Amino acid sequence: MKKQLISLIHQQLKELFASYGIEDYGFIDVQVPPDKANGDFSLNAAMKLAKAAKCAPQKLAAEMVARLETEKDWFSRVEMAGPGFINLYLADRVIENSFNELSAQASIVEQVSAGGEKTVVDYSSVNIAKQMHVGHLRSTIIGDVLARVIEALGNPVVRQNHLGDWGLPMAMVIWKAEPEIAAIEKRGADLTSELTLARLEELYKSASAECKENPATATVCHDYLVRLQQGDKALLDLWHKIIRISMAEVYRIYRLLDVKLFEENERGESYYRDMLADTVAEVAKSGKLVESQGAQCVFLDEFKGKDGSPLPVIVQKSDGGFNYGTFDLAGLRYRTATLGAQRIVYVTDARQALHFKQIFAVARAAGILAVPDVKLEHVPFGTILGEDNKPLKTRSGENVKLADLLSEAVERAYQVVNEKNPGLSEEQKQQVARTVGIGAVKYADLSQNRNNDYVFSFDRMLALNGNTAPYLQYAHARICSIFRRAGLNIDEFTAAAVISQREERDLMVKLMEFSAAVSAVAAELRPHILCNYLYELAVCFSAFYDKCPVLSCEDEKVKASRLMISSFTRRTLAKGLELLGISAPREM
Repeated sequence: MKKQLISLIHQQLKELFASYGIEDYGFIDVQVPPDKANGDFSLNAAMKLAKAAKCAPQKLAAEMVARLETEKDWFSRVEMAGPGFINLYLADRVIENSFNELSAQASIVEQVSAGGEKTVVDYSSVNIAKQMHVGHLRSTIIGDVLARVIEALGNPVVRQNHLGDWGLPMAMVIWKAEPEIAAIEKRGADLTSELTLARLEELYKSASAECKENPATATVCHDYLVRLQQGDKALLDLWHKIIRISMAEVYRIYRLLDVKLFEENERGESYYRDMLADTVAEVAKSGKLVESQGAQCVFLDEFKGKDGSPLPVIVQKSDGGFNYGTFDLAGLRYRTATLGAQRIVYVTDARQALHFKQIFAVARAAGILAVPDVKLEHVPFGTILGEDNKPLKTRSGENVKLADLLSEAVERAYQVVNEKNPGLSEEQKQQVARTVGIGAVKYADLSQNRNNDYVFSFDRMLALNGNTAPYLQYAHARICSIFRRAGLNIDEFTAAAVISQREERDLMVKLMEFSAAVSAVAAELRPHILCNYLYELAVCFSAFYDKCPVLSCEDEKVKASRLMISSFTRRTLAKGLELLGISAPREM
């Protein structure tokens, strides 16, 4: 509807603009005003074009209003406001026709032009031999939403999980785990059940401590690293086993979170190990590589230290080794040359902002990107805080394990479900508790502006009112209950929607804003935009439900219309929650 409206406005005002010698007006757009009293859409083109027209904005706006208000099929009224704003009030039949067209479509998300923009989304990025902790939550679920949303708009998406699976930490784990693995296999026991990720993490911590205390141990681990990098078959076999044990637990959590990352999405540091030397050589060809204190560096004018001195971006260390930056540069070459990425999105915490700014700048300056105009975007996020406004930790000061946090969320949700709906079967209670508990944790995070820190509170996120997942899930379940009481199939119900009350109109208009909200998330890479929209939609439905009787409505045409509006609201809530990776239960 919005595209049709803009096209109509351009067509209607073409002659007027031509009379003022204005040729460039393709930028004209309409906005949804915050206050409904100011119309369905507003137009501020008069203020932007007044200078070119060499007249006062109010004069140009008045002439625009005179042209637009002749479109009686589209507008119930058109008014000028303030210094030259134009408020557009759509005719009810336009709302009805547009809504009925949308509700009849298979997809309620408007697709981009054919082909779309091939996008790589790099997220989660867990470390091998370390359990996921609460700090991994944000990258994992924010990245997952962005991948879902960009994909829903018709863009091909390649998900990438940049595992920390190479380097000295891996060598330490292999050295420490080698005798334990040998003993387990000698007994003929199942390695995956005997050697858990928790145990691997213990071994890593032990090896790390020993390396710090004993230089001889550090030397041994370094030798293991050299052998691993040189392709020692025995060590590579141990390395592979450790990765699969680690990732088995990671995938258990991914499935619990309903995150779309699988083994084929793994692109750990090890994947790029044979590309590192070539990457350094490519940077060297550009003439940007400079030796500094034995290291190979790139100096760019935009990066300076606090004292104003040039800040180096190290591409190869003085001992000939490679660092995180080299792996990321190799990754950029692979993602543009092999994957053909036109947009690459990295989801990591805000502490890595400078790192990615430097890597993007070096890649462009050195000309190593196979797609020169590729969009490179870093998506930073803040920290999860405890009730004390400090980073969320256990009482002993350790990072909270993500598995423990999710288990507690499900347990707390079960208590709420058991209290609110004791009539459900035990199996149903357990299922709803998982759906509500996991959804509550995810939504509490996603509904925040990702740049901000936020305080983690089970009580707040599990509340059945306010901007929470349970509130949205309950709105969805309540609509399903309407159709169960009516004995109707909500998935197959169809009818023409008509406007008989203001609340119906408001809800229909809000429903037609869904696709714009999804597009905004993809453009701005901010999931909270979709969360805010879904909350506003649920509030709008609540107002409709209070003022517009559905099943008790005596007018059959209006009743069918209200059922249709309710059904499409459920469909929109379900799709929105799906894009957030949150389940929409039909009963709570």
